[in-house]
Amino acid sequence: MKRRIGILFLILFLLTACASEPTVDAHPEWNAYPIRFGEVLAAETVDGFELNESNDVMSIAGLWYATWTTGAGEQIKNAQDKDATVYDAQIYLLLKEGQTEKGAENDVADWIEREQGSYETTETTVTVNGHAYRVLHLLKGGEDNPYRRGTAAFGLFGANAVTVEVLAREGYEGDTEAILLQFLEHLHF
Repeated sequence: MKRRIGILFLILFLLTACASEPTVDAHPEWNAYPIRFGEVLAAETVDGFELNESNDVMSIAGLWYATWTTGAGEQIKNAQDKDATVYDAQIYLLLKEGQTEKGAENDVADWIEREQGSYETTETTVTVNGHAYRVLHLLKGGEDNPYRRGTAAFGLFGANAVTVEVLAREGYEGDTEAILLQFLEHLHF
């Protein structure tokens, strides 16, 4: 009988030792922000913009996407002849959680190349809250692009890559670079 009780206690001890600890939220303070991107990034909404879409469908692959907009949406046919809604200005955020720093560098290089293929650009760098970003000033988009100008930032943190774009339609008077810098100040890593 003692042997059975001893074996029972041993089994219970082993099961208890194998039980995983409950997941602890690494950033409980992020719960106050409107959007979180996994455990690596949170974003606040900036003045004058509203969260329009948050998409974590690809989060299993490490991709997170969100948009914030200002102005009334207007329905158009895009370059692929599909219905789309455009706003006076829009902020896009794309996060790619990676496996390696080299992979994240490649993601940023691909994103920059794509922007340079869509806009005439100039490039600068900024550091916001200790994070360095490459910044492209999107000077003139193609005729089929409803967003004629903007500013985009590309950053790396560890094996993760992030891009934030502020795009504006013709006639929008806001300063896309100032909006971008304000948005970057409200990112939490």
